[in-house]
Amino acid sequence: MREILSRFGLKKEPFAKDLPVEELYWPPSLEDARSRLRAAIKGHASVVMTGEPGTGKTFVLRAVEHDLEGQPYRIHYLHNSAVNRREFYRQLCTALGLEPKASAAALFHLVSQHIQDLAGTQKIRPVIFLDEAHMLANQILAHFPVLLNYQMDSKPFLSIVLVGLPELRETLRRNIQASLNGRLPVRIHLSPLDPSQVADYVKHHMRIAGAGKDIFTEESLLMIAEATGGAMRKINVLARDCLTAAAQTKSALVDAACVRQATEQCVEALA
Repeated sequence: MREILSRFGLKKEPFAKDLPVEELYWPPSLEDARSRLRAAIKGHASVVMTGEPGTGKTFVLRAVEHDLEGQPYRIHYLHNSAVNRREFYRQLCTALGLEPKASAAALFHLVSQHIQDLAGTQKIRPVIFLDEAHMLANQILAHFPVLLNYQMDSKPFLSIVLVGLPELRETLRRNIQASLNGRLPVRIHLSPLDPSQVADYVKHHMRIAGAGKDIFTEESLLMIAEATGGAMRKINVLARDCLTAAAQTKSALVDAACVRQATEQCVEALA
């Protein structure tokens, strides 16, 4: 990495995952998703957000959490969805700062009572971000209408944001999930970047890393767009390998030859 920084005059690692929200790349589609999710939470609604891997779902969650800082919301993020119902509620108890109970019924009662106390008494609205929600078992999904039901379904004390791959939408369309499907009025789908957005994405990340000029040629950017399908996670991997390839040949630019070499080296990550 040091060789890349010195070769291209960069001040920090480009294409890093831990960028602050203010430095992330926001095309109109992601900005719209961010705005819709924020508005849904403020409107006391629950949400389904889907997209292929690397299309920015976690970016949107991070941004909305940032947007709601200092406001009466308490956001909890859960990402281990491959569990049974009892383990799910144990995780939720831990996230909420509660001491887990032994039985599934006791766990549910504890969580439900805590959410009602937060929203009803303390005027703090809990929000649960459930990542990898396409992996949730049907028995957990089928129980969410009960978790969302407060005071005979008259009080929307809780917002749930289900985040996952596109197959999550198909799961929710099944008859067994009809009750839950009706309680998720806001649907957000994230698409990959188009070629022009891929170019903007790469240039943006190079600029915030300290590049004073364009390092990637126009041809190389088109090749990156084709090789990655516009998935930002794949762009990060390929673009870093492109910089490494260029640095190894003492080149001042990332050209088509660099992209071909890098694509061969990270072919599994791009699959």
